[in-house]
Amino acid sequence: NGVIDAKASQDDVFKKVGVAAVQNAIDGFNSTIFAYGQTGSGKTFTLTGGPEKYSDRGIIPRSISMLFKEFRSRADMQFKVYISYLEIYNDKGYDLLDASHESKTLEELPKIVLLEDEHGNFHLKNLSMHLAESEEDALNLLFTGETNRAVAETPMNMASSRSHCIFSLSLEAKLSGGDKIRRSKLHLVDLAGSERVAKTNSSGSVLTEAKYINGSLFFLEMVIVALYEKATKGRAHVPYR
Repeated sequence: NGVIDAKASQDDVFKKVGVAAVQNAIDGFNSTIFAYGQTGSGKTFTLTGGPEKYSDRGIIPRSISMLFKEFRSRADMQFKVYISYLEIYNDKGYDLLDASHESKTLEELPKIVLLEDEHGNFHLKNLSMHLAESEEDALNLLFTGETNRAVAETPMNMASSRSHCIFSLSLEAKLSGGDKIRRSKLHLVDLAGSERVAKTNSSGSVLTEAKYINGSLFFLEMVIVALYEKATKGRAHVPYR
């Protein structure tokens, strides 16, 4: 826990928030970073960065760089990383790395379907995974996904993210010459910003988007509170659905 002031650089933020999560994923533990807050507060900039200066790189490109740097330094290990990029827009899931984005409208794209198997494991149907063999490959996939993301101008933000996005890096690691594979995931989540509809005077599709965004953030808050109460007060049920 900690507070980072407004003068902090992107590098300061990554050292405080990102480094430990990336290291945990390399060591075999699932990790997640959420960017949460009001619309226009800088969530997308914090995660992906700005295009003008190299120093403006966000948590995602810095995480990618750290991963491949660590891979190169561990000669006794073999690593693979697969990337997926999920967008949740108006409560429907889409694959931001689907090549048909260029030729189809959003309504025509295949929807991501959440499935549960007999062992209680969840699977995302229609979400592609792409092997990234280099840092450049991974950054190109990030750029492709960002290009396909739903963005609109609102009264509070000229380029407001109108969807929640989850950039996932699935890692496989094994000792050179070994046969045991260790798997872990790093999820980097850019949540759409909460809005006070009465103050923004939104209308039409922007108003519809705001309703879905605020509703989903409310349910996410319920889950996080329930997880805390489960850990501290013995709460039995967590309302994931």
